[in-house]
Amino acid sequence: MIGELFTTGVSIKQQYPGDENKWIAVIRYEDESHANLHGVQGTLQNKYGDDLLNAIKTVLADSEKMGIKMMTLPNSNPSLYVKNLFVNNQETWEQINLAADALNFEVMNCLDK
Repeated sequence: MIGELFTTGVSIKQQYPGDENKWIAVIRYEDESHANLHGVQGTLQNKYGDDLLNAIKTVLADSEKMGIKMMTLPNSNPSLYVKNLFVNNQETWEQINLAADALNFEVMNCLDK
């Protein structure tokens, strides 16, 4: 039997190199009752766009429509996973932090070292 779908946060990545700063927001989800079996898995993402906060809000709204629940540990916020940056500078990180603060998310740097 399929259980509830869940995710722990939103991944973000820049789509194009250069100064265009196009963003994609991605939600990866699984079936709670079969998580260790990987019975139901999926990915939900937006088309690339200029506005990071809007991209995140779009996938969050779509995930709600699909019944995907955000799961976190007690007293913690959902995660904003930074997966890929072409422009890795202070201005980019300010934009990321502003979006995370607006949504009450915790930024998780997942970039290769």
